[in-house]
Amino acid sequence: MPTLACYQTASFNTTTCQWDITGSMPAAPTGLACYETASFNGTTCQWDITGSMPAAPTGLACYETASFNGTTCQWDITGSMPAPPTGLACYETASFNTTTCQWDITGSMPAAPTGLACYETASFNGTTCQWDVTGSMPAAPTGLACYETASFNGTTCQWDVTGSMPAAPTGLACYETASFNGTTCVWDVTGTQPAMPTLACYETATFNTTTCVWDVTGTQPAAPTSWLVMKQRPSIQRPVYGM
Repeated sequence: MPTLACYQTASFNTTTCQWDITGSMPAAPTGLACYETASFNGTTCQWDITGSMPAAPTGLACYETASFNGTTCQWDITGSMPAPPTGLACYETASFNTTTCQWDITGSMPAAPTGLACYETASFNGTTCQWDVTGSMPAAPTGLACYETASFNGTTCQWDVTGSMPAAPTGLACYETASFNGTTCVWDVTGTQPAMPTLACYETATFNTTTCVWDVTGTQPAAPTSWLVMKQRPSIQRPVYGM
């Protein structure tokens, strides 16, 4: 008898006086994966399929996906990192979080400055990432009187002008005038008593503070009564008048 394959059968043909061998190898399996190989097993008389899918790649990023490509017989890795956020403030930082697969934005605006003067304003500068403090103290008032003082009021944000003119002097004589001296900051008293008038021997002058003139009193004594003295002359008598 001839040596047969597992799938062959030999039967003796008395006509031809030979062994007729029948049977054929089972068809090779179809639809094998790219990584599979079929080999015929003469012992079991079956096709043995060997080979296994390559292990999926490890260490993929959270945004990556692996899919097996039956054409190339390899794993295709697809997916890309999400674009980092835009429009971040100068004090913000974006870092990719592989756990949440998102961008974490950290950082906060620096605290606004404190202790600003009432005339100062703080505005955040996105370019320098700092607070810009602007504003200046209003100019001190000018033209103050000598008795006035200007002090800046941080509550009202204005200059407070204090001080008042010294009171005018009292008790001035009628001929005196008080005028305020802005240089010395005191009252200047000017004026002098009018000169006493020249008097007759019988007159008295007293200064009148109401009318501010000298009152002159006293009158001339009355003239004495006239008297007549007769002088004897031999020929003519003439009256002689005397006082």
